[in-house]
Amino acid sequence: MKKWLLIAMLALSPFAVSARELKVGVQCTYPPFNFRDASGTLKGFEIDIARELGKRMKTEMNFVCMSFDGLIPALLSKKVDIVASSLSITELRKKSIDFSIPYRASTARFLAKKGAGLQPFKDGHTPNVAGLKGKVVGVQRSTTNDNYLTGEFPGVEIARYDSAENLLLDLVAQRIDLALVGPIKVEMDFLNKPEGKDYEFIGPELDAAKYFGDGVAVGLRKEDQALRGEINAGLQSMFDDGSFKAINQRYWSFSVLPAVWK
Repeated sequence: MKKWLLIAMLALSPFAVSARELKVGVQCTYPPFNFRDASGTLKGFEIDIARELGKRMKTEMNFVCMSFDGLIPALLSKKVDIVASSLSITELRKKSIDFSIPYRASTARFLAKKGAGLQPFKDGHTPNVAGLKGKVVGVQRSTTNDNYLTGEFPGVEIARYDSAENLLLDLVAQRIDLALVGPIKVEMDFLNKPEGKDYEFIGPELDAAKYFGDGVAVGLRKEDQALRGEINAGLQSMFDDGSFKAINQRYWSFSVLPAVWK
């Protein structure tokens, strides 16, 4: 009797078992999506989304900061359980990992100084490789933007950066002539600030599925299908009850969802 009473007491104890948790891979240097503020507190759109998912899944989300190009290797080696760091769904990535339903659109645009006279596209929005001859284009390495630039602008000199912040610093310092960037980030985090007043987007918004995929989503291992189902259900409930919209509006006045989910 005493033995069974002890077992029952342990089962009710908050310290009897560890709380369920997931290690979430994030870049932590990509405002407004995931970044540390001046006090070192982790913030951002994707941090808010992951925390809200954690509440719905009754799961503690523990964030692990690393470079963007280290996220998928960390996922595959089980150093993290999921990735929530502006990871676009692409055919190449789907060969090694799986994705949730998308929670953000994935597009790109060229950014240059006003009046620079650069023409990265011909009429009809076809790449104008000759128009960038002798110019240096900056891009964040191992991203969909990097893949697009490499695939569609062969022979153009590319400068690759470990972060969007370093990329923009070099653009302002005129070490590069233009940059290929994510417009949702740059609109808020650069163009709407004093340091971006002399810069503008040039050319069309790029959304070719071959490079940019079907949107941005949570990345996870292929074998974790039960977890994928939980994450999808959590995201869908956020879309349905308005909580996703509320998080979205903390950062932008427009919806960042892919068109299919709007």
